[in-house]
Amino acid sequence: MTEVRHVDHVQLPIPIGGAPRARAFYEQALGLRELRDPALDRPGTLRFSIGWQRLDLTEGAYTGIAPQAHLALAVSDAARVAARLRQAGFLVDDSLLFDRRRIYAEDPFGNRLELLEPEAGLERHEVGRLQLAI
Repeated sequence: MTEVRHVDHVQLPIPIGGAPRARAFYEQALGLRELRDPALDRPGTLRFSIGWQRLDLTEGAYTGIAPQAHLALAVSDAARVAARLRQAGFLVDDSLLFDRRRIYAEDPFGNRLELLEPEAGLERHEVGRLQLAI
């Protein structure tokens, strides 16, 4: 068995000066809570809580993202998240993936997000023909 237990955090790049647009997307439109810790905070880095995990955004020389690279987040109500994003002026692409409703959106910097809603009452991950219920 591996000692790797879970994802602690994900870090995505944003361009220098992008913090206000990042907060508008991640905090205001998506509803994530920004984390502040004087011991860890440094200029150009934002941290957001996703359950017990963390999303870090770091300013730097931004060259863009590979087209298929993305962050996938589980959401409880995809339609509500899509409506909030649209109301905030962000483009949303929704479609079905197997039995899950999903939303694709881009943050203001081109980072692709996939927001997945599990089948009612069950959180599942589909890996080929294997289904893992968690």
